[in-house]
Amino acid sequence: MNTRQKIGVALLDVLILIELGISMYRANKTPDLFTPAFVKTFFVLLIPTLVLARIVIKRLRTIESSPHL
Repeated sequence: MNTRQKIGVALLDVLILIELGISMYRANKTPDLFTPAFVKTFFVLLIPTLVLARIVIKRLRTIESSPHL
């Protein structure tokens, strides 16, 4: 993994932590339905982020760090 990929992973980790905070904040507004609200919000935000992470990491790959096929 090269330096650009490591920076990309670090930024995506921060983004996931922000999503976690947003999910907890929104779920806290409805204490009776905390778990369903949290799960719904978190996974709606997380899945596109993971897809974006895969694209970013592949795009930042250099020739040297590519797997040999």
